[in-house]
Amino acid sequence: MSSKQRDEPVLISREPWWERPPRPGESEWDVEWGYLECWSDGSFRFVRERPTPDEIRNRKSCRNPL
Repeated sequence: MSSKQRDEPVLISREPWWERPPRPGESEWDVEWGYLECWSDGSFRFVRERPTPDEIRNRKSCRNPL
């Protein structure tokens, strides 16, 4: 294995996430969705690719109680 391959970060998690929380009067369905990726080097990346409605409904985090 080359040193470059060892240094490449590994994807740890990928979860449905909103780009920004809903503003007053908006629902969670009104906002832009994507995936928040957590990498082994400690970085986070937001991928603008809309999750399925089931993925959004069943996500673990980022819930707006309002």
